[in-house]
Amino acid sequence: MLGYSDDDIKNAAEIREWLTKQILEKQDEIEKIRITLSLIDSVLKQGSFKTAANLDFSKKFSPNEQKSEMNSLKKVPNQYYEKRRRDEEQTEQREQAVEETRIIKRLKDNTPVARFHVTSEEVIIIPEDPMRISIETPPFRSFFLNRILQGMRNKDIERINQGQLSESEIISYDIITENENKDILKKIQIKNYRDKERINEIFNTAAWVLTRMLDKVDK
Repeated sequence: MLGYSDDDIKNAAEIREWLTKQILEKQDEIEKIRITLSLIDSVLKQGSFKTAANLDFSKKFSPNEQKSEMNSLKKVPNQYYEKRRRDEEQTEQREQAVEETRIIKRLKDNTPVARFHVTSEEVIIIPEDPMRISIETPPFRSFFLNRILQGMRNKDIERINQGQLSESEIISYDIITENENKDILKKIQIKNYRDKERINEIFNTAAWVLTRMLDKVDK
């Protein structure tokens, strides 16, 4: 093909393989959702239920009952509200600290490739021991960095230019390598992902890319 190098053609073939895999996975997810929806419809048809419009929210209090209710609220000590506020703050802090961990595995032999950690602030991808993968192995730079992560960053820059996003909210990423071997991947750190759709896209592409890299190392 005139104008395209062998590497361009090879990368295009790899990307096509990944896109085909994504289509098959999404089709499987859609089919499962349809089956679940059909089961729910069946339950609703067989059973009887009340909609929110049929529920009785019209209970009214007499003036004496309203006065009694207000007086009972006034008797609640301020310490109760202060304690409840502290409990809510602690619950919120715990929720923010909750971490989700996914395992990236190679499909053909179920080999663990990397751990995918998600917090409210960042995504961290750490290759599993004893995996040693060079960041120079395709398609890490050409696809995962340049197309996926940098693509997300470019979209954020566009939103900043349009006044829809602040500079502090832009997605950023760091590729951390071993001290002794600068090309061996130690950790990928991604901050300001901001929404779940990006988490899923990063996970799916990282799984495909790291698996492809591992396959090339094993050859």
